[in-house]
Amino acid sequence: MGAINTAFGFGLYALLVFVGLNLFVAQIIAHVTGATFNYFMFRRHVFRNMDHPIGRYGLSYVFNYLVSVSCLAILHIFIRSPYLAGLGTIVTTAMLNFFVLKFFVFRPTRASAS
Repeated sequence: MGAINTAFGFGLYALLVFVGLNLFVAQIIAHVTGATFNYFMFRRHVFRNMDHPIGRYGLSYVFNYLVSVSCLAILHIFIRSPYLAGLGTIVTTAMLNFFVLKFFVFRPTRASAS
C-alpha cells in the first residue's frame, strides 16, 4: 500500500513539474493531494481497527511537509534535476511518514488493544 501512495505522490509531483510548475509549488500541491489520498488508503487498508483522529493525522502531515520541503531544498542544491531531487525527497519522507503514522496517528483502539 505504501508503494501505491508513494507512486501517487511522486507521479503527481513529476506531472506538475513537467507542465511547468516550480518544484516547491508542485510539492505543496502534491503533498496536500497525497495526504488526502493517503488518509483514506491508510485508514482503510493499512491501519484497520485503529483510532484515526484527523487532528493527529493533520499534524503528522504538517511535520512531514516541513521535513519534505527542507529535504527537497537541500537535495536540489546537489541534484539539479527536480525529478531526482523530488524522488530522493519522497523516498526519505515516505519511510519517516510510515513510522509517524504507525506510532502517533493510527494507534490501536482501546477495544482492540485489550
